[in-house]
Amino acid sequence: MLLDTATGILEKLVKEIRETDPAKRDHLVKSATMLLEISTKALKDNPEFRRAFAMVHSEFLKYPECADTLEQGIKAYREHLG
Repeated sequence: MLLDTATGILEKLVKEIRETDPAKRDHLVKSATMLLEISTKALKDNPEFRRAFAMVHSEFLKYPECADTLEQGIKAYREHLG
């Protein structure tokens, strides 16, 4: 029951964010950026977080949906090498 309530609230929030004025979304972007900075620091500082991060990404690589992501990564890597 709590999960259904939380999911319903999240869906409404996402819809509202998607439909709101871009200037108002700026606050959300700033918050998301802060979370990414915290995640980056956690990757540097926390082996347990790195293991969990690696596990999720390793699992993703097993599925056909990742093919485009892999191709883009390989292309970017080759372009970076010059």
